Amino acid sequence: MLHTDTRFASSVEAAVAKIEATTDAEIVVVAAPRSGSYRDVAALFGVVIAWLVLLVVLFAPFEFRPFLIPVELPVVGALAAWVAHRSPGLMRLLSSAARRRAQVEDAAAAAFHQEVVHGTRGRTGLLVYLSALEDRVVLVPDLGLDAKVPHADWNAIHWGADKDPQRPQHLDSFLAGLRAAGQVLAARVPPTGDNPNEISDAPRIRP
Repeated sequence: MLHTDTRFASSVEAAVAKIEATTDAEIVVVAAPRSGSYRDVAALFGVVIAWLVLLVVLFAPFEFRPFLIPVELPVVGALAAWVAHRSPGLMRLLSSAARRRAQVEDAAAAAFHQEVVHGTRGRTGLLVYLSALEDRVVLVPDLGLDAKVPHADWNAIHWGADKDPQRPQHLDSFLAGLRAAGQVLAARVPPTGDNPNEISDAPRIRP
């Protein structure tokens, strides 16, 4: 996962500090391993695996002890669900793109309030929310930025070279996207000379 890179915290903090020297905006980076539990997806996967095992038991040319089936099937299903839930790649494969996108947007909106990004004097906070399992970056600007920065500027930022511009492949591509966001802020919200550092530059890394 991108945020587990040993360089992530220090590199992001340095990049944010450099950007904030060129703008009155405040950037808050939040990195999360996932934006939803996906327990329902994992449970359904476990049910499907248990059903497939049942088919093998019923139609295989060799015999199984009948009294073990009621015990083995729930165990197999639970184990499959447990493995799926702890496998980000498998969760991405089993969940829809629309589901993942909605989960990230909801989690970003919650993080905006949890990290008090709206607490700056000029309402010029910008949340940069990175979710590892979903491979997405979402920007949530405060009201002061909304009045100065067109949404098209945010949408033009590429966080990676993939077909999906919101999908960063590695730390360097994420930092490049962060610098691009900084260029937008420097152009639209330049420093006025009264620009205290109201929020810590260090990224918030969720467990």
